[in-house]
Amino acid sequence: MTGHPLVLAIWLLDGISGALFLFAGWRLLAILPAWQPTVSDGAQLARERSLTLVVYQGRWIFGLQVVALVALLLGISNSWVDHVPGAMCGTGVLQALSAAGRQSLLLRLLTLLLLYCWQVVVRIDDQRPDMPLALIHGRLLLLAAPLLLLATWRFGRAVATMVSQGPVSCCVALYARVASAGGEGMMSGITPRTWAAGCFAGALMIGLWGLFQWRRPRRFASWAVGAAGSAALLWIGVAVMEVMFFTAPYLLEVLSHPCPWCLLLWAHGGVGFALFGLLALVAAESAAGLTAAVIAQRRPQLTTPALARLAQAGARLGLSALLFVILAGAPVLLWRLRSGGWITI
Repeated sequence: MTGHPLVLAIWLLDGISGALFLFAGWRLLAILPAWQPTVSDGAQLARERSLTLVVYQGRWIFGLQVVALVALLLGISNSWVDHVPGAMCGTGVLQALSAAGRQSLLLRLLTLLLLYCWQVVVRIDDQRPDMPLALIHGRLLLLAAPLLLLATWRFGRAVATMVSQGPVSCCVALYARVASAGGEGMMSGITPRTWAAGCFAGALMIGLWGLFQWRRPRRFASWAVGAAGSAALLWIGVAVMEVMFFTAPYLLEVLSHPCPWCLLLWAHGGVGFALFGLLALVAAESAAGLTAAVIAQRRPQLTTPALARLAQAGARLGLSALLFVILAGAPVLLWRLRSGGWITI
């Protein structure tokens, strides 16, 4: 298992990212203490050139880590199932990876979210030659380094655990959790149709908010954008429940099988990558909008580019929610058209 191509690919991607972080961090530690945006001597120009190189390195790190995350998801959902005794899908593989696997996955998501916000700050800062946000985005990039280091370390522990792991229970554990949560087809007393109604209503609200944020970015203070982002995060939780309990039976053609990993299987078209990817984009653009709103409020010289990015975040937010609703509802409507009825969930 330690020699599996995807495992080796993730190690390689993490190794390259770590090397880039070392070079970028070494430069930042030399640049940031001596940064003087109001000075235009040779030393400051050299620091600005070094910072430009650091930005390119950071963008490469972000791209490499996106590929590493996709490789990890592909490994858990499709490629490593045959290497874990008793596993039928990604649930069993994640069980074999133990807590370290879940921690590595979460740390990678946090690293990418931080790097995404870092890119927002960089692109806004690029609009002025004196780069007034250089210290901020330099520190943000440095903050991402320990997160990536922890993610890589936990991934190594997870792979080592999986090699020595015995047979797993996989779907048995999944059905046991569902049964203890309130009965078949239920989750804490909430029916699948309730999840669906809440999801579609929330998507409508997010779509309208995104439209207003796109058309009138000046009308929204940072606290309002932050509150909307918090609501979007709550909606993402509802949307995940809707996918697992309402949409999944129409996709998997199996009643009460709330397994997100099965939706990532190529046998089902890998539709889960699109569904959960859109939810990840909602979270990322919510964070990007809040970042831009804070910059617009606290740095008047950057108000115009910050508001432009806030408007862009609103457009992407609304479009992502709309596409999610279409993609999540399409299997249900197609089933109705083909069979003339609904699945009783």
